Amino acid sequence: MNGRADEDAIDRLERQVGRLLRAGVWLASACLAAGLALWMIAGGSAATMLLTAGLLVLMFTPLARVVASFVAYVKLRDWFFAGMTVLVFVVLVAAWLLKS
Repeated sequence: MNGRADEDAIDRLERQVGRLLRAGVWLASACLAAGLALWMIAGGSAATMLLTAGLLVLMFTPLARVVASFVAYVKLRDWFFAGMTVLVFVVLVAAWLLKS
């Protein structure tokens, strides 16, 4: 690939990752808002499930970003950044495992 094609691919990757992060935050916000509203109105397990789903989506959004970046870097054959992305993934998973 030439320099311009690399720049275009990186720009596409940044836009796709931005959309992924936005979608994750909006989905988490919608679940949390609906769960909070339902909890205030009626309480119950449905509200708890929505609140839990919102928190899970919010927690997994950065992980989805790392996975999407890894796939994109492998497609670009950018092995340095693919390796760094794997390292970030390992650190995220280790932090979650050590926390629990």
